[in-house]
Amino acid sequence: MQVDTIRFGTLSVDDDKIILFPKGLPGFEDERRFFLMDHAGSSKIKWLHSVDNPGLALVVADPFGLFEDYRPDVPDEIARDLGIADPDGALVLTVLTVRAGQQEGEPPMISANLLAPIVISKERRRGAQAVLRSGEYGVRHQVHLRLGEDVRHTAGGGAGSAGSMGSIDCAGCEGIGAATA
Repeated sequence: MQVDTIRFGTLSVDDDKIILFPKGLPGFEDERRFFLMDHAGSSKIKWLHSVDNPGLALVVADPFGLFEDYRPDVPDEIARDLGIADPDGALVLTVLTVRAGQQEGEPPMISANLLAPIVISKERRRGAQAVLRSGEYGVRHQVHLRLGEDVRHTAGGGAGSAGSMGSIDCAGCEGIGAATA
């Protein structure tokens, strides 16, 4: 399928790479079809791009690769609705916010929303944004990541619980795949 994008031009995306968000995403409830695309400057960063809205693309990353102690307790109903039977069947992503540096020449400031991870069933290619019940994570955890670096950070408390989704490797987002520009 051909997908028009504002940032990347027209892309060819295999139909089996489309991820369906049955309820959309908070703030974008009418946008239901997305695909993952590699970010050219960093293996840690991906784009979650809308199929139907050429201007909608979220910067996302594997939170476990950025915050080694991150243990989200994803609500059971979300895992059940997506058809995720065990943590290995899920891909968990965090939405990143990138703000320009305060002064000219300063690197951008990057923060991660650890309170509301995006959870995707690798097998069914269905996704949802989960709002965690725990108060231990927020929406602006600072990330000290420069393009080309592999850095880990501390997200705050969090030993997790038996119900947590666990650590999931997003390298190449296996099971879902990512489009490339």
